[in-house]
Amino acid sequence: MLTAQKLTKVYQSGGRPLTVLKEVTLEVEPGGFLAVIGPSGCGKTTLLGLLAGLDVPTSGTVAIDGQDLGRLGEDARARLRREKIGFVFQTFQLIPTLTAAENVQVPLELKGHRGTGAQAHSDEDPAGRAKELLARVGLDGREHHYPAQLSGGEQQRVAIARAFANRPRILFAD
Repeated sequence: MLTAQKLTKVYQSGGRPLTVLKEVTLEVEPGGFLAVIGPSGCGKTTLLGLLAGLDVPTSGTVAIDGQDLGRLGEDARARLRREKIGFVFQTFQLIPTLTAAENVQVPLELKGHRGTGAQAHSDEDPAGRAKELLARVGLDGREHHYPAQLSGGEQQRVAIARAFANRPRILFAD
């Protein structure tokens, strides 16, 4: 399902190359689980970003369901993320002007789900799905609160609910 071959990422820092990842190779099968551990600054977030197609490697390959992310343009990678990937960001990345429910609905709306009625693009009701997911993470009744009105732990749970909104095949949690 997810493979990385000789994944390397080099940044320029102060005019010099800084190698953050060097030839990382891994494979995660469907139903598999992988934990990436290490000290702060060792490249964990960089690795997750590369595996999820949020960034491109300096060298090496990442493939999801046999599809090489390096051969995809940005729009195609975004489409693949929308269809197959959920991501819980380290800093949550909630939109401050949207309620908890609206933040969870964003991936569904980007995927084309518009709710029920004549204009629906699918049978998935974004509002209902958001309410269900927020309840599952213990935020029942907090759907209409904005991120600034939620504790850090509650914001993290909104981010987790959002990551599951599209029923992703792969979930990354940073």
